[in-house]
Amino acid sequence: ETGGSVMTLIDAILHGTKTVRDMPLIRVAWKRGAYWCVDNRRLFVYKHCQLGEIPVIVMEWKSMREFELKWKNGLGSRAATSEGRRVGMIQRTDTPLCRSPVFEPSLSELTNLLDPSQQRKHDELIAANRRRRDKQASARSMAESKSAEVAAADALRGLLQLPSEGKPKADAAPDEDEEPPTKKRKKGAKKKAKAGAKKKSLDAAAVDSATTGKSSSGAAVSAAPGPTPGPVKLTVAMAEDSSDDEAYAVEVTAM
Repeated sequence: ETGGSVMTLIDAILHGTKTVRDMPLIRVAWKRGAYWCVDNRRLFVYKHCQLGEIPVIVMEWKSMREFELKWKNGLGSRAATSEGRRVGMIQRTDTPLCRSPVFEPSLSELTNLLDPSQQRKHDELIAANRRRRDKQASARSMAESKSAEVAAADALRGLLQLPSEGKPKADAAPDEDEEPPTKKRKKGAKKKAKAGAKKKSLDAAAVDSATTGKSSSGAAVSAAPGPTPGPVKLTVAMAEDSSDDEAYAVEVTAM
């Protein structure tokens, strides 16, 4: 490739007639803490056009002999090129070549450059392309961020949404301190059984108290006075220590 072909590729990229993917991807391999490229002319074009991140083919260093050969050939100039970040250009055609911050003047031989007016238009075109790419990258970033927000909102809405009608509802996890319903029912049944036993005891106490004046449970029994004999109305006051429940009074009638 000559200076003319390099300039042609630069113009094609800046005017949008070619992209990085329209050409073979540059090949890189890892050595001593950095990736090194063997397709140096295309790499210069991409750097000059300020394309930023580009797709590449990552290879093993020993998979191609060219990596080691170019590495050794560049040892003498590596300090001048800031460890390969700049390049030396030798112009071999009459096609005007653009000035570039990627050139290393001490290693370059340039004989025909763009005039100042042409160079200014060229630089403006690079800046316009960079602004367009930055705007597109910002729009993609915002779209991805918005998409992530929508996905998070949908996930939260799914967690908070109540089950639809006709679908079985999941039972809530029981409280550790709360007794199971079956135990509650058994306890309630025992309580009712106790109450029934107490009522029978009271009935027996009422009959017995008709002749003795005391209940069989030890509670005080008083007969309501009446002018004539017949059914006797009794009031039974249960002491607190005679029952598992709170103290209460019960009226019974002995026949």
